[in-house]
Amino acid sequence: MTEELDALFFDAGGVLWDLKPSVGDLFEAEISARGHDVSRSDLDAALLEADRLMDERFAAIGGDETEFWEEYDRIVLDRLGVGIDRGGFATALRERIKAAADRVENWVPFPDAVPTLQAVRRRDFKVGLISNATELARRVLKNLDMERYFDIVVISDEVGVRKPDPRIFRLALGHARAAPSRALYIGDKPATDVRGAMGAGMTAVLIDRHCTFPDSQFITIRSLDEIRRLM
Repeated sequence: MTEELDALFFDAGGVLWDLKPSVGDLFEAEISARGHDVSRSDLDAALLEADRLMDERFAAIGGDETEFWEEYDRIVLDRLGVGIDRGGFATALRERIKAAADRVENWVPFPDAVPTLQAVRRRDFKVGLISNATELARRVLKNLDMERYFDIVVISDEVGVRKPDPRIFRLALGHARAAPSRALYIGDKPATDVRGAMGAGMTAVLIDRHCTFPDSQFITIRSLDEIRRLM
């Protein structure tokens, strides 16, 4: 497959790096702070269900995200059977998550990220990042010493358009001087990443590290190692 490509593009969070403490850790901490104990396996299953059920809604997020996250939390708490004031919980949890996510050092690379980027750089590809993110993504890139692997970095807050809008993909393709038919995008959200990239005429691969979307009809991998094996 890679012989037919001129450019490879990656999403950031969930593909190249992850948040530590994780969203699951932060959910667990907030539930515990309100006097409830839950099984971590049950919590993880509830989070996967919410990710799956809210995938289409996630792609449609525009400005205010409050309603989306309130519904997301409701799904998780209902699955767990935990009786908590939903409004207060949502506000406190978002504050926890924002405080964690704003710390550059809390973003850590997946073990397969750097080896894959190194392998890609050894080939004659243009390499790009396309992310729905703020300038924090650039600071994370720098902190993880990943800047050197990328020819193109397109951040939604900087260009004023978000995935799945095909314009953000076309902008990156323009910078890479690559035809959509000869470009591959790897992301972790079916509606946002895969459909968005395909809408711009690109080939798209879903990386589903936790088997969140077992019934996906898209090309799916569980690890970036699978990309390396194709080279």
